[in-house]
Amino acid sequence: MNSSLHRLITIEPPPIHLVAPGSLADWSRVETEVGARLPQDFKDYISVYGAGQWGDFFGVINPFYKWKHPQAQESWRAWMDLRLGGLEEMGRKYPQYTAPFRPHPASDGLLAFGYNDNGGTLCWQASGEPDSWRIVCLDGKLSEEYDAFDMTLTAFLAALLSEEISLRTFAPDFFPVRRPAFRPYTTE
Repeated sequence: MNSSLHRLITIEPPPIHLVAPGSLADWSRVETEVGARLPQDFKDYISVYGAGQWGDFFGVINPFYKWKHPQAQESWRAWMDLRLGGLEEMGRKYPQYTAPFRPHPASDGLLAFGYNDNGGTLCWQASGEPDSWRIVCLDGKLSEEYDAFDMTLTAFLAALLSEEISLRTFAPDFFPVRRPAFRPYTTE
C-alpha cells in the first residue's frame, strides 16, 4: 500500500462493506476500453474504497459499478466523451474562456475520472507514466477557471479532506468537510 493511500485511510476509513471493488482480471478490460494504462494508485483506491461519493458532493468513477443515475452511460469511455466532448469545440471558438486542454487520446490530453455535483469534472492529464499524471479539475462550463495538482489521486483526496488544498472549481460550502466524508453507494 502506498503512503498516500495509507494517509487517506487514516483520515477517512474505508467502508466495511465494499461496493464494486473490482478484481485484477477486470482492469485489463477497463484499460482497453479507456484506451490507456491507468495509475496503480487509482486501482489501489478502488480496491480499498469501492464505489461511493465524497463529502456528499463529488465522486470518483468506479468502472465496476453499474450506475443508476440518469446521466449514467453504458461505459466509462462514453461517460468521458460526454463530459469532455465540448472541450475542443469550445477551445476553438472561445480559446480565452476555455480550459487549455484537449481530451485524451490527444497528446497530454485529459482523461476524466470523477465529477462534482456542480457539473465539474476531475481528470488526469495523461502525460508520461500514469503514476505521475497530474490532476486537473474543470468547472462545469469547461472555462479557463481550473485547478491543477501534481499529485496522485489518493494524495489529492487526503490533501482535500485535510483542507490543505482548496479548489476554485468546487462549491465554496464544501469546506469544512462533513463527516463521514465517504459514503459507499448501494448495491440495490
